[in-house]
Amino acid sequence: MRSFLTLILTLTVFSAFAQQYTLKGKVQSASDDAPLSGATVKIKGSALSTQTDNVGNFSILTNQISGILTVSYIGFDHKEVPYDHAKEDTYVITLEPEQSSLDEVQVIGYGSVSKRFNTGSVVSVSAQEIERQPISNPLAALAGRVPGMTVVQENGNPGSKFNIQIRGQNSISQGSEPLFIIDGVPFPNNSIGPIGSLANSGQSPFANINPQDIESIDVLKDADATAIYGSRGANGVVLITTKKGKTGTTKVDALFNQSIAKVPKKLDLLNTQQYLAMRREAFANDGIEPTATNAPDLVLWDTTRYIDWQDYLIGGTAHNTNANLSLSGGNEGTQFIANANYNRQGSVFPGSYSENRGSARFNISHTSLNKRFKASITSSYSTDKNELPVNDLTLSILLPPNNPSLFDSEGNLNWSENGGTFSNPVTYLKRKNVAVTDNFLGNLNIQYELSRGLNIRLSGGYNQIQLNRTTTNPVSSQDPNRSSLVPTATFSNTVFKSFILEPQIEYFRDLGKGKLDILLGTTLQHDNKNLSSIDAEGFPSDALIEATAFATNVTAQTSKVEYRYQALFGRINYNYNGRYLINITGRRDGSSRFGPDKRISNFSAIGAAWIFSEELKSNIKFDWLSFGKIRGSYGITGNDQIGDYQYLDDYSAVRYPYQGAIGYIPSRLYNPDYTWERNRKLEAALELGFLDNRIQITTNWFRNRSNNQLIDYSLPAQTGFSSILRNFNALVQNIGWEWMISANPIRKTNFNWTISANLTVSRNKLLEFPELESSSYANTLDIGKPLNIVKLLHWTGVDPETGNYTFDGTSRPVDQTIIADFTPKYFGGVSNNVTYKNWDFNFLIQFTKQNGVNYLTNFINNTPGLSYNQPIEVLERWRNIGDDATIQKFTTTGSGIISFNNYAGYSDARISDASFLRLKTLNISYSLPNYIASKLKLYGLKFFYQGQNLWTITGYKGLDPETSTYPFQLPPLSTSSFGIQFSI
Repeated sequence: MRSFLTLILTLTVFSAFAQQYTLKGKVQSASDDAPLSGATVKIKGSALSTQTDNVGNFSILTNQISGILTVSYIGFDHKEVPYDHAKEDTYVITLEPEQSSLDEVQVIGYGSVSKRFNTGSVVSVSAQEIERQPISNPLAALAGRVPGMTVVQENGNPGSKFNIQIRGQNSISQGSEPLFIIDGVPFPNNSIGPIGSLANSGQSPFANINPQDIESIDVLKDADATAIYGSRGANGVVLITTKKGKTGTTKVDALFNQSIAKVPKKLDLLNTQQYLAMRREAFANDGIEPTATNAPDLVLWDTTRYIDWQDYLIGGTAHNTNANLSLSGGNEGTQFIANANYNRQGSVFPGSYSENRGSARFNISHTSLNKRFKASITSSYSTDKNELPVNDLTLSILLPPNNPSLFDSEGNLNWSENGGTFSNPVTYLKRKNVAVTDNFLGNLNIQYELSRGLNIRLSGGYNQIQLNRTTTNPVSSQDPNRSSLVPTATFSNTVFKSFILEPQIEYFRDLGKGKLDILLGTTLQHDNKNLSSIDAEGFPSDALIEATAFATNVTAQTSKVEYRYQALFGRINYNYNGRYLINITGRRDGSSRFGPDKRISNFSAIGAAWIFSEELKSNIKFDWLSFGKIRGSYGITGNDQIGDYQYLDDYSAVRYPYQGAIGYIPSRLYNPDYTWERNRKLEAALELGFLDNRIQITTNWFRNRSNNQLIDYSLPAQTGFSSILRNFNALVQNIGWEWMISANPIRKTNFNWTISANLTVSRNKLLEFPELESSSYANTLDIGKPLNIVKLLHWTGVDPETGNYTFDGTSRPVDQTIIADFTPKYFGGVSNNVTYKNWDFNFLIQFTKQNGVNYLTNFINNTPGLSYNQPIEVLERWRNIGDDATIQKFTTTGSGIISFNNYAGYSDARISDASFLRLKTLNISYSLPNYIASKLKLYGLKFFYQGQNLWTITGYKGLDPETSTYPFQLPPLSTSSFGIQFSI
């Protein structure tokens, strides 16, 4: 028996050795067949691995006759190669160089170029970066990610507008926003009419754009990148490219996420006992007896009641829902994508108020069999219903803490208690404010290759935005203590239409070691905006308030505005040997916004670059420097953001007809001689890549100088006009530095870490303004100072003897000698992305160094002691002679002292440090392994958490440092979102 077991063991060992196989081979680069030394070669599914020698050879022993070799090497794409020893035992494996971020395609004006060969300043934000954020407006995705660009959300109301500037304010009084283009079609950022809450300053048109539809956002900044857009590109250009269909099997992609959002911070206000003590002390200081008339909060109302109005009015939770479904696929000839989206944004205000958006989009692209004809058509439609209240309730959080309930026992609006009346901020609950916006955007691109290197293209687009708004003010929403109660309603309809057609011809060919690319094109654009509005009042009852036929007084208004724009543009680009690059652009613009003799102007730019790393590789061995480029540009762009018909005489109808006849009065002076503002842009930049481009650094220096400023110049009252629009030889400069750095410290199969950061340091300055001292701008502008300044008195504290505020000087504007600048001193962001196996962790930290408005100086009636609640800081007030205090004595009238509202609000006490460091976005996701997801017939199954505005480090004591200019508007909300994403 023992001999039998010995025989079996011997045969088993012999069999094991007999079944081992030796696999041999070589690993080399696919680009130049160079051997790759140190590449890792593994047998998939086992622990067997080896590395290539100094000439790229490898040898590995295995007992598996067939399987898969996995090969990896830093700087090259990972590759899997099936092997079968029965057929072959020696393999030559080629690895493709890993796609560098330098070879990412950037969209530029009327074309695209790799980042490596771009002569202009362009920053791209990818679809992946956008999709990691819980946003409903795509402009929100840009905050903290693009150097030189400031992105500020006006407030936290759904659909609120974003204020965007690229490299500072170029114009003293005209528009300074960039040009926005979606798939070749200009798109407005300014609201076409009053929508939603008035605190929104109108809803952003981008609230109608689904972020899930976007493939990339490219921000063009310098003259080389923007001059091809002429006057429209004076303040930079933002190009938004939507997703297109891709070759592959037809699939369905689905995404669903649910979010909650809240106001991230509350003010520390007085409680009832502190508030009442403040009021009593104020009356005592004034020697006035509180009565039912002057102090209902002390005499008539419940002095034991406490209501946290912040919690009641803006302390709610907004519930948001987003669902996205897309169908895509195609073959080499035709690709398509269709997408549908539903998005609901709730409100933190009391009541079920929200903004609801539904959208659909379709794109189809086709290429002929001979590859000479290409066509793509994209169309999208969205409808948005906004029911937000007219007024921002943040203004009412300063109600006295013992203010009576806003509703009586029967649920009606309450206006008084024991005879003491008050203003009720939630009248909107009885009012209707509904704005419905419909947006259609279509684009057609056709290209045909006439001959080798000669293409003709036609790009056409149409955009229509229609807004219908209804607001009502029924009797049930009005204070019954008023002498007259009149139900009123307003009905408005605004239609904006924009059509653009751009035929182009492009020629490119190889010239020796170089490549020449020539583009010529023309632009025809026509915009028109029609507005009709009906104001009605005197309805017999609230039930008929939307039927204008029952109104006793109806007033109708209509307006029509047209804008026509024509241009001829061209570009010459030459790339010599992949090292020397030159780009020349020009545009001849014509705009209907200027007088007949001033409508045409020329703009141009030149950009050049030298990829010096290619020179070094040819002559000197620099292993640590993988890429180096010096580039620069100079050009002139214009600005026509001045509104339409400004050069014509305007007449307005008189308010009250005389004997039934309508009268007209002139409202604007005729001036056909004003012309374009001109912005001269200069830039120099250095781009470096180290260690196989795992570290990349870009440094930009820029200087923009804008002259020929268009300014509303004040006129003497005896002329009958307040001002006239004319050109001044004033010169505005924006100068600064921008840095971008990205690094990939760890790059392995199961673990990858990338980090990127950007920083902008810029200064805005008024260099010239002839006769400024004698102009109407003498009190708001100063030579050598930024445009965004205020002139202030110097606050010197509280007089310890009188308890009054003191200042250097007692008059304004004569003594306003302190200059405060609200322009950010520097700003930027830091982004990290870590992937480990199926986990993905990403966050962005945004930071800004800036001054803001001290929220203590922005209370309604700012005298401490009035019948509005106050911040806890007012308890540090002056009480007795000799007190060293920061807040003046309490008073109800301001009698005998310098009013805080009139003087402290115009002193440097108004200024506060509004710098902040904010966790802007956070994304954590887990992708289910494919072998599990496939069993569920789902692919790319991912669960994720996304957050926005999660925490902020700041010394600013108001609601939000970023929106400190308007400290009592609803701040941007803190959002947390949970979702799921998969494909079928």
